[in-house]
Amino acid sequence: MKLLRNVFLVLLLLILSAAGCVFYAFKIEPYRLKTNEYTINKTQSDSTPVKIIQISDLHIKEDFTCKRLEKVVNKVNSQNPDIILFTGDLYDNYAAYSDDENITAALQELKAAHGKIAVWGNRDYGGGASRQYESVMREAGFTLLKNENLSVTLNDQKKILFTGLDDSLLGRPLMPYTAGSDDSDYSILLTHEPDIIDEYMDNNYDLVLSGHSHGGQINIPFLPAVNEKAVETTALSTKYSGGMYHLKEDPDTTLYVNTGIGTTHISARFGVVPEVAVFYVCL
Repeated sequence: MKLLRNVFLVLLLLILSAAGCVFYAFKIEPYRLKTNEYTINKTQSDSTPVKIIQISDLHIKEDFTCKRLEKVVNKVNSQNPDIILFTGDLYDNYAAYSDDENITAALQELKAAHGKIAVWGNRDYGGGASRQYESVMREAGFTLLKNENLSVTLNDQKKILFTGLDDSLLGRPLMPYTAGSDDSDYSILLTHEPDIIDEYMDNNYDLVLSGHSHGGQINIPFLPAVNEKAVETTALSTKYSGGMYHLKEDPDTTLYVNTGIGTTHISARFGVVPEVAVFYVCL
């Protein structure tokens, strides 16, 4: 009888633990938001580093509306960034849910001393989003790059070259003409899908920023196969699925894959907390 009771208690504990994990994955972690900070080229200069913030993959939808976006805006603005970057996927499915007016107003509240820059993601094309994404981002104060360069001059007259590629799944990415980039003190490539970087190794960018992967959204400790399967559901993000990579093919280039803020496929995250990435770049 005692053994039977112990077995029952163990089973009950397992059921409650599983239920708790499911509740956390759907109702808590997707609405958390953490800041990950990185210092780049810390030995290169004694000057004050430029603070660049990257956000990615908002995936606005019925369970992640402009009200949820306020938390992101407040988190970013509290950092007093020099430059804000958005690496694509504003809506999850524009045909199913859109709120252009309120989303534009929320994104307008993002403040950066030297501007805001965005590129296209695959979700910015689907469901009719391509007709509205550009106008939303431009009205929100972002410079939207599609196979284009943008040089930003800082207060100390140093220059950062930003190159933004079109989306690799539904767009037509093409490296723009880069003459004049030699006078830049630093260069950053923006591309939504990370695995595409292998095609641009010869372009000698200092830093590549991407998103798209969501880190798989599910990363259960001691069960790596679950995360591997989750990552495989997103094309062009299986080789580089999240975090910082120092590329063997080009040791001078660093790739960072932002695991994003929103969710897709299922509205759950477990072990992959939504992130705002902060880069202190020493020039």
